[in-house]
Amino acid sequence: MSNYALRIPDSLFEYAKRCAEEESISMNQFFVMAIAEKVSALKTAEFFQTQTKSADVKRAREILKKVPERPVAKEDEMIVELKEPRPAYRVRRKTAKAAVRARKPKSG
Repeated sequence: MSNYALRIPDSLFEYAKRCAEEESISMNQFFVMAIAEKVSALKTAEFFQTQTKSADVKRAREILKKVPERPVAKEDEMIVELKEPRPAYRVRRKTAKAAVRARKPKSG
């Protein structure tokens, strides 16, 4: 395990602190997850760039022409009613908020 002193603007630190509290995780865990997510996104983009360079589009189209025309199966139909997908972290955040509220004693 390595240590790294991190300098970040106060406003970003406060926002990260609030997010970590909402997720019920430590600041360290929050920063590790954030770095892991960014590294994963970069590696994924790199993977697809590498794969597209070696793709044989002409050959892929030849293969697709061999697939018989059929109606789309019911279970494969796309739902077109969706507006904008909500990020998964918002769902976890609501759950964490509810857990914090449940733990706090009611005053009054």
